[in-house]
Amino acid sequence: MLVHSAGALIERCGQAFGPRTAVVHGDRRITYTEQLARIRQTGRALLDLGLTKGDRVAILMSDRPDLLDVFYGALWAGLSVNPLNAKMDAEDHAYIMGNSGAKVVVHDSSKADTMAKVRAQTEFELKLEHVLSVDDDAVLDGGSPLSRLTQAQSDGAGLPVTTPEDRLGIFYTGGTTGRPKGVEHTHRSFISAWMSELLELGLGEGDVFGHVAPLTHAGGLFVLPVWMRGGTNVVLGGFRPEQFIDAVVKEKITASMMVPTMLYVLLDSLKNGKEGLESLETVIYGASPMGKERLLQALDTFGPIFAQLYGQTEAPNQLCVLTKGDHAEALQTGNHEPLSSCGRPVAIADVRLFDDDMNEVEHGQSGEIVAQGPHLMTGYWQLPEETDKTLRNGWLCTGDVAKADDRGFLYIVDRKKDMIISGGFNVYPKEVESTLFGHPAVKDVAVIGIPDEKWGESVKAVVVKDPDVQADEAELIAYVRGRKGAVMTPKSVDFVDAIPLTAVGKHDKPALRAQYWGGRDRGVN
Repeated sequence: MLVHSAGALIERCGQAFGPRTAVVHGDRRITYTEQLARIRQTGRALLDLGLTKGDRVAILMSDRPDLLDVFYGALWAGLSVNPLNAKMDAEDHAYIMGNSGAKVVVHDSSKADTMAKVRAQTEFELKLEHVLSVDDDAVLDGGSPLSRLTQAQSDGAGLPVTTPEDRLGIFYTGGTTGRPKGVEHTHRSFISAWMSELLELGLGEGDVFGHVAPLTHAGGLFVLPVWMRGGTNVVLGGFRPEQFIDAVVKEKITASMMVPTMLYVLLDSLKNGKEGLESLETVIYGASPMGKERLLQALDTFGPIFAQLYGQTEAPNQLCVLTKGDHAEALQTGNHEPLSSCGRPVAIADVRLFDDDMNEVEHGQSGEIVAQGPHLMTGYWQLPEETDKTLRNGWLCTGDVAKADDRGFLYIVDRKKDMIISGGFNVYPKEVESTLFGHPAVKDVAVIGIPDEKWGESVKAVVVKDPDVQADEAELIAYVRGRKGAVMTPKSVDFVDAIPLTAVGKHDKPALRAQYWGGRDRGVN
């Protein structure tokens, strides 16, 4: 039986671990007792504005402890959070706030200029009634300092009533195609995901978790699970390898969550292996594919401390997991094939592979990953048709195409929308990318389809090359041809300094395609 709400879990954590350190930010340390008081006061301040259960609170802030106060204060109060990606522009923020119907936005000094631009937008109908700043010196005209509101509130007990089916938040997708979609979650769905993280990803009692991924996205989903085990959340405000290394040494950080690009940068910055980083016991990675050769390098450097998560906003962090044990077994047996997988289904999810008619495919065949479970979204906010396309007969259709092996490991072939059709053959870019990652000269790669008068589309690889390894276009083309055959082989290779990324750190393939499909009325042939 799940506890009723995120607020109830927060209360339990604060009462159980009172004098322990809940949050660290630089030299600042916040105990569980202090953190619970801050959350209660923030929640009551928001309710005092006239907000009622389910009303949306938009959050536009950099990673800092105050973000946790607002995020969890809103949840404690039974309100609905609407976290905004700090890397998006003012137009995106204005669209999301207008679309979600947010009545309140809380910003900090780093986003004050952006918030002023949001208010100047005329294209979207904003329903904002209150603009609050967590920094007293960054209050906008007509806005208010949040501190003045929280200081007037009691920090005593008295949790508002919230049920498992009440709305917890609306979380917007990265928006790589068209406008972002709002993904609606309840307290039940998020608590299910949090419980699954504790079960599947190797987090332990009293972990010290170093946060380098944005708190408004996947990284932030580990804050409450860490609190549930009496651990400490170290807020680092982004990823800089030297800062991370110093924090691990100083705070004895035991766990973290990174996207592969961060791991690559960390590995490239190490001069003496893992010296000084021996406290790290768990590094969770996900959000984009990780090259097997770089993963083997990480395992050689740190040992089997890694766990991979596979999920999406519609099923937060928890569809499949490649556990620390799976990584250890791959090293012990020498069978590295599972390291190319996205793991096996988590215990709370029923995950299968379906064809386009929603029939389960035969073993060994490619199919779309679909899932059922208590952590799925209720739907896309105010988009019933889009919801019906994604939630079909009770199944979440992920848009990811995969194969399964005899042990249940799933190997993602690609997203349906990224498929290239060349000369009538289907080419899945993920397969080409995985092959190229095996070449020592390839540090990063994205494969796309480009227009071809003969074949309709041809396969192009966009590669970030290791400057210390010699390789040219012909060598990489031959490398793929020898392993995947002519159909999968790129017809051309472009070398670049960096591959463009979306606001959430994934390869921005629409931006890449736009360079080659410009002037056309569609992006496929």
